[in-house]
Amino acid sequence: MPFKLVYYSQQDAQWKSDILGFGDPGDTIGYLGCALTSVAMLISGHGHTESPKSLNQKLKNVNGFASAAIRWGSVSQIYPQVTVKSNISCATSDAPLALIDAQIEAGQPAIVQVDSSPAQGIQTHWIVLYACKGDDYLMLDPWPYQPDVTKETYLMPRYAQGRQLKRAISHVILYEAFGSGGPISTPGTPLPEPTTTPTTGGDYARVKVNVTWGLNIRSSIDTSSPANIVTTVPAGTNLLIVETDGVSKIGAVNQWIRVRDDKGHEGYAAAWYLEKAPGVEPPPATEPVPGPVNEPPVTPSTTPAVDRSDF
Repeated sequence: MPFKLVYYSQQDAQWKSDILGFGDPGDTIGYLGCALTSVAMLISGHGHTESPKSLNQKLKNVNGFASAAIRWGSVSQIYPQVTVKSNISCATSDAPLALIDAQIEAGQPAIVQVDSSPAQGIQTHWIVLYACKGDDYLMLDPWPYQPDVTKETYLMPRYAQGRQLKRAISHVILYEAFGSGGPISTPGTPLPEPTTTPTTGGDYARVKVNVTWGLNIRSSIDTSSPANIVTTVPAGTNLLIVETDGVSKIGAVNQWIRVRDDKGHEGYAAAWYLEKAPGVEPPPATEPVPGPVNEPPVTPSTTPAVDRSDF
């Protein structure tokens, strides 16, 4: 599923006066909530819709703040499929631009810290980078109120403060959202249509026998609601893998595999509830033959988831 641009402003009247995390009365989302709002934009773009208001409450429920500062890794307590891959401080060194570029190329935007003011010292502010453009990045900036995602907003004109790009970024947070990938749609460019490429040879995975409650196949990897459940298959069911690197994910925790059952239902299954299915072959193609042919009946299968100083 490709990342979709979603914009939130920490200045939105719906939440700007809410106290951020466990902060003091003046520590509002409108004043200090750039990191929270950036995370809300990122996970919403990956299909897990959260506003700054709803995410603030959910993170509080899992002790996801130190005072008003977000604990980055706490997001995975709410969404296990969204995990912190890298947390890099580069206040005194060059930012890892090649790593950011590779992240974006993989369809995973980056959250970075920049300097919001030309005043002496760093006035920290967090933004979301989603595209490389020449020697600059396109960003989703939570500070202004700019809901038009078709408008390109560049990092350098607003936050370089006279520095080169590699020195304009002082901290990098890279999340990996399992099940998301592909090119990110930039302003004016429509999202690509999803494609499904079966693996060569028809590789299968089998639902583990101890999954006695059955395994959900979902249209997305969002587990917060049953609304996206396509079907539920029993333990022992063989599922055709319909993504190119799916076999390597079988059994891996917090990974998802796109699969199809024998009734044509297709979606994402939790890889950690799957095992390799040795000896399973795809049904042979039926070739036209001359004259009538008697065939044995097909037996159906019975084997029935800041200062904005947030950090």
